[in-house]
Amino acid sequence: MTLPNLEEVQNSVRDLLSLAKIELERNKLRKQREQQVQELTQWIKQQLEPQLAEVEAVIREFDQEGDHESYARKQLQDKAEELRHLIANAPLLAEQEADNQLIAREERLQMEREAAQEMQWRQELKADLLDMIAEQQDFYSATDAAIAIKPYAADLKAINALEEVVEALMNQINIHSEEGPVAKLKGTYENTLNFIYNKAMENRARVERPPNVQATVRHRKTEKRPELYSDLTGKVIVFGGHDRLHTAVRNRLRSSSVELVWYTEQSGLQLASQGEAQINNADLVLIVTGYASHSMTERAIEACRKLGKSYEIINTTGMTTVLQVIEASLKTQQLAKRWK
Repeated sequence: MTLPNLEEVQNSVRDLLSLAKIELERNKLRKQREQQVQELTQWIKQQLEPQLAEVEAVIREFDQEGDHESYARKQLQDKAEELRHLIANAPLLAEQEADNQLIAREERLQMEREAAQEMQWRQELKADLLDMIAEQQDFYSATDAAIAIKPYAADLKAINALEEVVEALMNQINIHSEEGPVAKLKGTYENTLNFIYNKAMENRARVERPPNVQATVRHRKTEKRPELYSDLTGKVIVFGGHDRLHTAVRNRLRSSSVELVWYTEQSGLQLASQGEAQINNADLVLIVTGYASHSMTERAIEACRKLGKSYEIINTTGMTTVLQVIEASLKTQQLAKRWK
C-alpha cells in the first residue's frame, strides 16, 4: 500500500464536506417548504379576502341603487375579479415565493462553496509560487520571477500571503546578488513587487534570450482558477420550471460550454413547441414538473418518445438538483465518448 497524496486527499475531503453542507441545508429547506407554503397561502388570503369583501360590499351598494353602468362600479368589478384570481391562486403564488426563497438560499450556499474552492486554489498557488522562487539559481532568473508573481498579487493579498511571497523573492534575489542585498522593501510589499517587476522587464529588454520564469502547477490541480461546471459541455433542453429557476441555473453555468435552451410555463405552449424540434440534437432533455402544465409535460414526453430520445424528469424546483442532474448526465456522456 502506497501513501496517497495527502494534499489531494485533504482537498477532496474539504470539497466533499462543502457538498454535504449544501445537501443537508437543502434537505432542511425542503422540509420547511411545505409549512412555509401553507403559511404564505394563509397570509395571502388574510391580506386579500377582507379587501375583496369591502369591494363586493360597495358593488352591492351600486346594485341596490340600480346603477350598473357606473364607471366606478366597473373598476370595482375588475378589481374584484383580480382579487378572486389571486385568492384562488394563493397556493401557487405561495409555492413560487417559497421556491424563490429556496433558490436564493441555494445560491448563497453555492457561492460559499465556490469561494472556499477559490481560497483553496489561492493557497495552492502560493505554494507553487514559493517553489518557483526557491528553484531560481541565479540573480536574473530570481528577479524574473517577479513577472510571474505580479498577475497574482490580488490573489495573494486575499489570503494575506503577499508579504511572505515578496519576502521570499527578495531573499532569493539577494542570495544570488554579487553586490549584496540589493532587493529591499520599497514602502509596501505591493510597491516592492512592482519595483522588482520593472527591473525584471528592463533586464529582459537588454538580452536576446531573457529568462522566462513560470510557476509549475504542482500543488494546484490546474493553472486555471476553479469554476464550478466549467468543464461541462453539451446541449441541454429544459421544459417546465419558472423564470427564476431558469435564471439561477443559467448564471451558475455561465463559465461552462453548456448550451442551455429553456422553455418555462411563462414561455407558453406555442414557444415550448419550438423546443420539441430541437430535442433530436440535444445531449440532455429535462422535464421539471414543478410548474409545468400537464399539456407541456405530455407534449415534451411524447416528442422524446417519437424520436427515441431519453429524458429526465425532475420533481423539484430547487436549483441544486437541476444542476446536479445536468452535471452528472453530461459528465457521464463525456466519459463515455472518451472511452469510445
